[in-house]
Amino acid sequence: MLRIDVRTSLVGGLGLLALEGCGNVCGDDGFVWQQAGNPACQAASVTDGDSDATTDSATDSTDSAPTTTMDPPTTTMGMGEMWCKDADGDGFGDPTMCQSDMFPGSVPNADDCADDNADAFPGSAEKESMTACMEDADGDGFGDSDPPEGVEPGTDCADDNANAYPGAAEAESMTACMEDADEDGWGDDMPPEGVDPGTDCNDDNSTIFPGAAKDLPPDQCTQDSDGDGHGDNMPDDPDVPPGDDCADDDVNTFPGAAPNDSAEACMTDADGDDWGDDMPSVPEALPGTDCADDNPNAFPGAAENESEAACMEDEDGDGWGDDMPPEGVTPGTDCDDTDAATGPGVAENEVDPNVCQTDADGDGWADPDPDDDDAVPGTDCDDNDANTFPGAAPNDDPTACMTDADGDDWGDMMPEPGVTPGTDCTDRDPDVHENCARCNPNEVQCVDKDLHTCNDQGTAEDVVVCENGCDDDGLKCWDPLSVEAGMSICVDPNMPAPLNAIAMGGDGMYTYSWDPPETLDDATIANPVAMPLGPTTYTIDVSDGEGNMASDSVTVYLKNQTLQLDPDICETYDFPGAGEEADPATNWQWNQNTQTLCQTVNGKSAALFCGWDLDNATITGEFQVTDDTNDDDWIGFMWGIQDTDHYYLFSWKRVGQNFANCGGQLPAGMQVKVIDVLDPNADPQTCADRLQPADTVNSKLLVPVADFTTMGWTEATVYTFELTHKASGEMTIIVRLKANNNVVAMKTFMDTTYVNGKFGMYTKSQVNACFSSFVASCVP
Repeated sequence: MLRIDVRTSLVGGLGLLALEGCGNVCGDDGFVWQQAGNPACQAASVTDGDSDATTDSATDSTDSAPTTTMDPPTTTMGMGEMWCKDADGDGFGDPTMCQSDMFPGSVPNADDCADDNADAFPGSAEKESMTACMEDADGDGFGDSDPPEGVEPGTDCADDNANAYPGAAEAESMTACMEDADEDGWGDDMPPEGVDPGTDCNDDNSTIFPGAAKDLPPDQCTQDSDGDGHGDNMPDDPDVPPGDDCADDDVNTFPGAAPNDSAEACMTDADGDDWGDDMPSVPEALPGTDCADDNPNAFPGAAENESEAACMEDEDGDGWGDDMPPEGVTPGTDCDDTDAATGPGVAENEVDPNVCQTDADGDGWADPDPDDDDAVPGTDCDDNDANTFPGAAPNDDPTACMTDADGDDWGDMMPEPGVTPGTDCTDRDPDVHENCARCNPNEVQCVDKDLHTCNDQGTAEDVVVCENGCDDDGLKCWDPLSVEAGMSICVDPNMPAPLNAIAMGGDGMYTYSWDPPETLDDATIANPVAMPLGPTTYTIDVSDGEGNMASDSVTVYLKNQTLQLDPDICETYDFPGAGEEADPATNWQWNQNTQTLCQTVNGKSAALFCGWDLDNATITGEFQVTDDTNDDDWIGFMWGIQDTDHYYLFSWKRVGQNFANCGGQLPAGMQVKVIDVLDPNADPQTCADRLQPADTVNSKLLVPVADFTTMGWTEATVYTFELTHKASGEMTIIVRLKANNNVVAMKTFMDTTYVNGKFGMYTKSQVNACFSSFVASCVP
């Protein structure tokens, strides 16, 4: 941060004087003139001869402070009308040196707690507070724990050392004030006075820290420069215990690197094939038996069909060694080591089964026109069809190259070009091979569930596989079965809600089953009447005579009925994964008397959601962090919940901070993301997916804080939340202060990833987050 001390230039250089009760700058300051007529300034009037003396007095830091000051700001003076002296140039004004008119060196605020200190101002220690007036002399974002009088103390135990602050050594503690000069995450074990000692025996070398080498005790301070997990056997620091790595500057060289040669010897394995380089470039490494340590396909026994010990190359993995390998590698007999279908003996049915040939279809007969010029041609007339080869149809000809797809030993009478025709008139049926009429010309019929159409000549059929069954009367495939349960329904309490399922497709022989059935007059018809006691999602399952099934759901809401957020009837979920491992499990508590839900633990990312869906509906309610001045994290809401890997998330952060496990610098304010985890096994959901202010592999940022609000929530303040989610994908969020109904933030946006789904509450690392009075209604 560039800080300019303007005290000399504005006070000493311009001769600025002010008197208590004086409405304007007095004296010749180079900007404001002719103050002699101002009665309040008479005591400060100076002659030209006195000007130099005044300047010298103002610039002499050893002189006593002026006895005259400007009026301090009063409650009647609005912030827009108050201009205060900014002597240290930090953008914040001295509250004891203010007046209603702008003057040189003034700023429109009175927020500075130390106007003689450019390192002390509100928000100086941004990692502690964006508003507290602290001192941060070393620029590490944390406030001095022992600042000058009048400045709020922070938690920085050494404010003259940018490497020492709370959480600097995150591998040891996220809160202890340690020094980490080499940025390896471990604290100096002999830090300056006042700094908590850590366990890093050499804080000038980022490769030396406790547990650096897995071959040594995890709490022992060791050196691993190349990051291979083995400690340097000759560490840079004589106080660091030696390990067993003979070359700590080579990640490919360490004990056990080549387990196929030796499980303990310090060897080099650059190509990762578990065999040691037979001519290592590292003098300290023992030679192994790998003749080509830059080639993972070349090692002893690579071509097991040729030798269990010879160092050969087998690129295509067929067990045969390349006949023209790189220098130093033993030649094999594979004429094409890039094609596993080409090699010695692959065509065992040919005259010489030991020559190098190609057998692409694996029928034991070689391609007559192989791609590789070094491969010997064979006698297979179609090397892409395992049913075609010499002698395939011995009942027709024991030597001719024919096709026999049905395995009845008769050759197909209409084979592919280049194949000798046989006498089998239907090579699809092993029980028929002659005198077979294929079909009636132009006949269309359902055979089992498939649609068969005969050609004009009656020689071939076109068969369509009917996924949903075949219509015997209409001679067509049935359309896919589907069902629509309709939009959400809102009714008055104790009033009936008519449901109506519309089934389409399938064979029309529909069977209906609604769930839950307890509040329906008949759960086995398309249009039952519901009498729910609370918001209820009804699911309709429809099946037809072909065994096809389809499902849909609809939610019935009772007007003006408060939703029960009881964890005993709702689902709770603590999110696992990166950024959450060390956080405690959450605790949701429901107060039946006040109808209030609170999350009482400063813990993991957590959700609570119930069985009803938001489907073209609006939901409103109240929320707050009841009374906790020691926390500043997230409270929010989820909707469109398909499951805990697919949903929308509104989150509201009180204060911005660097949250490394959640994606870095996270801002204060509101944002909306859509979470869409494509593969939870390959890329599981993380804290960054939910809270990082950017797109991630599993999420998309729909509304950034800059488009919503950068303001944080305030504790013990009740807010109202309103969400409208339309089936078109249009969503509107409005947050208001309950006390006066003023809008805090409002945003309308579009997204069609999830057009409906469950609604729930969300918290992250926030104690005493409470929710109450939530009501759902239908969008007109």
